[in-house]
Amino acid sequence: MDSEINELIKELSVDVIYVPRLDAEGKYIAAINTIVIDDRLSERDKRRVLLHELGHAAKHQNNYELYNCAYSLHSKMENEANEFMLDSLVQSYIRTVDLDGKYLNYMKFIEDNEIDTRYEFVVKELFTKYIYRTQIV
Repeated sequence: MDSEINELIKELSVDVIYVPRLDAEGKYIAAINTIVIDDRLSERDKRRVLLHELGHAAKHQNNYELYNCAYSLHSKMENEANEFMLDSLVQSYIRTVDLDGKYLNYMKFIEDNEIDTRYEFVVKELFTKYIYRTQIV
């Protein structure tokens, strides 16, 4: 997945900076197309935060000024960034698992990746989308 992330970083021309201390896990600064991540996070959390912030860069770079305009827009953008992160994690997981798709357990994926259960429906939909697509091809 690291090569996929690096390719996405390159495609979006975004800079990624790890800092020793940050008041959040990560931030996307659209004005300078830069992602800042707290270096104290575990490697798994850094990857998850980076994918979330890349979601902001991919989906919100040109309209990020809306982020602080209204709570509904802020929530929508955060949800879209989380869905981007989940999509990337699910695709990577399915590609790296040795098992036939029918044995994959999306709830175990949620638990193993410490994903908030409010995203259960999203993860289930992604599993269905990618498992069926890979079996049809």
